[in-house]
Amino acid sequence: MSYLEQNVYQHSLPRNASVHEIWSFPPAMYRPRHLMQFHDQEAFSRTDEEWHGLHVIYVVTSGQARLVSMDSKWTVNTGSAVIRQAGTILQHERTRGSLSPVQGIAIAFEEADNTPLLWPFSSPVSITSRGIAEIASELVLTCSKNEESGPFKSHMLFYQLLDVIRDHSHRSTRDEHSWLSLVIRQIHEMVEHPLTRDQLARDANVSPEHFSREFKKHTGLTFVEYVTRLRIRLAQEHLLFANPTLQELAQLTGYRDIFYLSRKFKQMVGTAPTLYRKTPKKIVSLTYNCTASLLALGYTPHMGAVASWMEEKLVRSGEISFKQHSEYELITRFDLIAESGADVIIGYAPHSSTDELRQIAPTVLLPFEEMDWQEQFLQIGRVTGLENHAKALLSQYDQLQQEANHTLDQRIGTRGSAVCIFWTGEGGAYIYGQGWGRASHILYQSLGFSPPARMEKDGQLLTGYVHVPISDIHLYAADHIFMAYPTDKKERQALEALLGQEPWSSLNAVRNGHVYEIDADMFYGFDPLSVTEQLQDIIHKLTSQLSM
Repeated sequence: MSYLEQNVYQHSLPRNASVHEIWSFPPAMYRPRHLMQFHDQEAFSRTDEEWHGLHVIYVVTSGQARLVSMDSKWTVNTGSAVIRQAGTILQHERTRGSLSPVQGIAIAFEEADNTPLLWPFSSPVSITSRGIAEIASELVLTCSKNEESGPFKSHMLFYQLLDVIRDHSHRSTRDEHSWLSLVIRQIHEMVEHPLTRDQLARDANVSPEHFSREFKKHTGLTFVEYVTRLRIRLAQEHLLFANPTLQELAQLTGYRDIFYLSRKFKQMVGTAPTLYRKTPKKIVSLTYNCTASLLALGYTPHMGAVASWMEEKLVRSGEISFKQHSEYELITRFDLIAESGADVIIGYAPHSSTDELRQIAPTVLLPFEEMDWQEQFLQIGRVTGLENHAKALLSQYDQLQQEANHTLDQRIGTRGSAVCIFWTGEGGAYIYGQGWGRASHILYQSLGFSPPARMEKDGQLLTGYVHVPISDIHLYAADHIFMAYPTDKKERQALEALLGQEPWSSLNAVRNGHVYEIDADMFYGFDPLSVTEQLQDIIHKLTSQLSM
């Protein structure tokens, strides 16, 4: 019996009474204690330390995090959740590379009567469920308006959240630790080596016949079909970036016979390996910046993630003839990608579902922080066969960069420090390092400004980001400050009132008139057209201010 079943029992009424069945409620297991919204990796980690003695649910509402427990590691994406038991360790993996700054909701809770209970959830796993995120968001709203919501709704939502998480975590754990999941992982890790059904069945301790039945039921493909598709996908990916010989391609993909490889490739792809690079391809872009980079090359994607900052440009240029979605939709709705007929999928690494994407089409994932925007753009140029055009656009940017530096040499001389601040309202602002876009790479790499001393002290912020509360924003001040204000009128007014006070009002940049307002939409992109626009806007603001 489960812990719940042990606490549910029947009482019989006296024999001379009418027969009824009465059940007791199980005792309340948990009591919610704290709820907060976190805005970055540091806040996530700090919360985990401060609430170490409590159980915690983390729901990621934006971005991506890579987490490490005592015995495993996994990626948590937008719309996913993870639950940590009190006293256990859950940390961010200190490896560069992520989709975007992680934000979310943390909910701490404890045993209702301080009596340790059998943990009803599994060990930490990433649970993807739109329902979990929706309940958590409603819980935040309810707690923020507690008087209007009444005394019961927050507890009702809390227990509803626990129930959904318990159901999902149990199913996720069973899937994650099944013999079939381990077999599929082994196939992906060993695909360039000889693989046989009988050997994998022996390793999994199941019969070959059971292996075949369950494999087909789970994947929709036979073992041979699955391995063949995976190997041909890998061959396509190698061909997207280079021109390996058939012999080299066979070695990279686990084939011994180049003629067999060539025949299977043509059956699956519709063209010979030697002609594949030259064939037109329908590309699905999973991220805003990859979509923008494709459009900068004059290559219209078949389907792409499109942000608000791109929409006006698309309408202006007439580039509206492709299927457009948000990044969140393309992360959570694989059916959209599968139904699109994609020939190639491009996006950012790490991605928690690389294997699933690769079953749909060859998948190219670029390491976001580990590769600067120019190299990212060149890689996309190679995938599309437009590498020379990509190089030409980068040469144009380099010329513009040289002209901008010549102008600043004449007008400013020694650069000093600079920073871009993107306000989120009264709660604070994001500040990005040079590996994250938002024009910081222009300031520090293209134009030679130095980051604020606090960023250098923090170290990781040169390539990462931080969410800074308004009380600490002055610590990141610089000689030149570029600021994107919140779009909400009331939030802007409240922020301006706060910035009129100490210590902000006494900053040198404020007193010298070296604070420049920027458009957050304009400064979002990470492609050549966006970067060029950002560079021109920065130079215009600097030189206009100096002329006054």
